[in-house]
Amino acid sequence: MTILKAENITKRFPIKRNFWGKPIEFITAVNDVSLKIGEKETVGVIGESGCGKSTLAKIILNLESPDRGNVFFKGKPINKMNKEEYKNYRKNVQAVFQNPQSSLNPRMKIWEIVTEGLKINLKLKRDELKKKAIELLELTRLSKNLSEKHPHQLSGGQKQRVAIARALALNPEIIVADEPTSALDVSVQAQIVNLLLDLQDKFGISYLFISHSIPIVESISDYVIVMYKGMILEEGKTNKIFPDPAHPYTKLLVSCIPVIDHRKRKVIKLPQIEMETSKGCPFYSRCQVKKDICSREIPKLKEIEENHKVACFLF
Repeated sequence: MTILKAENITKRFPIKRNFWGKPIEFITAVNDVSLKIGEKETVGVIGESGCGKSTLAKIILNLESPDRGNVFFKGKPINKMNKEEYKNYRKNVQAVFQNPQSSLNPRMKIWEIVTEGLKINLKLKRDELKKKAIELLELTRLSKNLSEKHPHQLSGGQKQRVAIARALALNPEIIVADEPTSALDVSVQAQIVNLLLDLQDKFGISYLFISHSIPIVESISDYVIVMYKGMILEEGKTNKIFPDPAHPYTKLLVSCIPVIDHRKRKVIKLPQIEMETSKGCPFYSRCQVKKDICSREIPKLKEIEENHKVACFLF
């Protein structure tokens, strides 16, 4: 069953205004993006910095409003929900942000941070909140002794576990994880990914997992979406996308993955970047196999095989 669905999401931001403050030039952060997340499913979104991943996450979390398109939670558009329906949506769609240092209140103790959602939604007493906080900390493999500390007294990995514990407090159905491992060491990244997988097995949580690291996305995701300049260029099952990528951009990303023996990997060299075109394919200036039509038209996302879609005129 589909829990959350985004349909034709488009979001623009003004980059230039006239004398009276009216926007006259825009940059498109997300361009006609659609996705859906099912029960106990992890959808990975990958792409380089600035491709629109975090903007998409904010729209799904209703921290930003789309210029066009809708986000649906269990079939109901979130912009048309009543107060009770919206409260249920906020409870069931939680977030883990990229930088735990900036997403945790430095003035609050750890137990207060973890149980803030419980305090608002269930109005539990102080002792009950402290007890629940310890349970959540132990669930994310943290010592109960940390409950009385402040965020600055914890390591980066511990802070991110606190953020995960806070997201788990209300038993959500979906967690939007926006690059939750990018600020951490490699060994700690593996621990966080393993923790998320264990929690998914235990509670049946679904994830929207956003990252620019292919190995991490490959290890945690069931379905992958590849974004570039706000558009989806390729999407499909993880076991189809990474072993045999179809789009030239996905091939470029995969070729950048470090391997032990570099002689076994075909390195793709980028051609000299030409003048950008606003009419055609967003990857036109960097593509090695471009055609004339690529500079004139934007390719539509089409299914080339079951559970595998590509936006490219080669297909």
